[in-house]
Amino acid sequence: MVYQNLSEELLLIRCSHDDAGAFRELYHRYKEFVFTVVAARLNDEDEAKDIVQDIFVNLWASRANLHHLKDFKPYLYVLSRNQVISAYRKKSIRIRGEAYLIQQLSEIELSAEDRRLARELHNTIVQVVDQLPETMRHCYNLSKNEGKRNGEIAGILNISEKTVRNNVSEALKRLKLNLQNSHPELLILLLFSIFSF
Repeated sequence: MVYQNLSEELLLIRCSHDDAGAFRELYHRYKEFVFTVVAARLNDEDEAKDIVQDIFVNLWASRANLHHLKDFKPYLYVLSRNQVISAYRKKSIRIRGEAYLIQQLSEIELSAEDRRLARELHNTIVQVVDQLPETMRHCYNLSKNEGKRNGEIAGILNISEKTVRNNVSEALKRLKLNLQNSHPELLILLLFSIFSF
């Protein structure tokens, strides 16, 4: 079979049915894109190559669900950033939440589709956070956008650390629910990259 002539949608469906040839074609089509996304965030080319390999290994492991994807390239973009964040976490480098990631987005060259995706995600987050109750909104912003720890937030807002934890947790649940409904393809980003405890 000539996989090069197949549409992305058909390749994803065939991957879901364990077609290794279809998966190889997806790999060849997108490996450079994934490497570019990963390498733009790392100083180590070898580590970037390892992360790209991990991304495609994970894709193959979860191939049964690939046929559900409507926008594969944006999904890969989100998955790639997620893997970079995981690499940072393993090195105990603290990422300062949404503000940091949005800043990083502006520093690399992105396609129009990537920019649209990032803008939609940012706008959705801002809208949901703006509608949160005041204390919850403050807890979220101090934690996720300013990188403050629960103890610091508790001192600033004159509330207990448990209340901070509960408010941040509830804010994340609301964001997850909203994103699941409006941008399901970005849910992985919400769960694993922007919002870390």
